[in-house]
Amino acid sequence: MEAKIVSVTQLKPKLLKVVSRAQKLGQEYVITKNGHPAAVIMGFEEWESWRETLEILSDPKAMRRIRKSLAYFNHDGRGKGLEEVFWDAA
Repeated sequence: MEAKIVSVTQLKPKLLKVVSRAQKLGQEYVITKNGHPAAVIMGFEEWESWRETLEILSDPKAMRRIRKSLAYFNHDGRGKGLEEVFWDAA
């Protein structure tokens, strides 16, 4: 879903509705001030998920482990793809 752009002036009378839509429907709003992006309103769960992802991406040790695991399963021929696992089980 693409973020909607709303000015601070437009947002004021609609704030409760905007927060509710962000929470329930996953809608994101870019809030502008004087025509320039100033803030974002998004649901808390989505924000929390983004934050956790950024923490992992900024942790060099975690990223090395992820890359090593991907190499093990994708390039070394030791792992099986999702399709292979389900075809073998059928």
